[in-house]
Amino acid sequence: SAPFCTKCGIIRLYRVLILTCTFTGSALLWWAFSLSTWVKIEIPGSSQVLFSALFAICTGEVTCWMPLSKSNYFMFGRIFMISALLLSFFLSFILLAFPHALPDTWKQYFVFTITFFIIGICVFLALLLHSLHILKVIHLHKEAKITFLYPTFILLFSATLFFISGILCFFSSHHCWLRCVLLQPIQVKPQQISVASGNSNNHREET
Repeated sequence: SAPFCTKCGIIRLYRVLILTCTFTGSALLWWAFSLSTWVKIEIPGSSQVLFSALFAICTGEVTCWMPLSKSNYFMFGRIFMISALLLSFFLSFILLAFPHALPDTWKQYFVFTITFFIIGICVFLALLLHSLHILKVIHLHKEAKITFLYPTFILLFSATLFFISGILCFFSSHHCWLRCVLLQPIQVKPQQISVASGNSNNHREET
């Protein structure tokens, strides 16, 4: 038989907040990813200003910081950033394809909760590893001045939006599960009386 509770019935405000945070976080994530000016590096005695990002595109206007060897921090940071980008892309595509259908069951809310938290953690780890990479490389020039620019804060805000979406989905799945349990009808089985005990009682009455 089909389960009793198939729909959550979550209030519309929750769904609107989740979708808004998701699409805004994805847009900010892709925008900051396309920028090459996450960190500005100024070396005293040199008029040249260098910039660094996990996927920096060097042009005539932007001079990239290119160390001789990229550390493990840099490589793992790229892996986490690519993972966050792919997950956010597929998640946004699914929500755009089914805007009125997803999420609507407690299992869907639970899956979305895990996905949102994974994306937020990946973005945060990518930023952390890139910062550690910059700090490690800058040891070669101890007098260098490091300035974190606005793309870094955009990425932090994007990760925060994904965490907010995950928290909203978590509470929605919890509310949905409680609603399913509380509204589930109680099935009472009729008490069965054995024929043997009934016959013995009738025999006693006749005697």
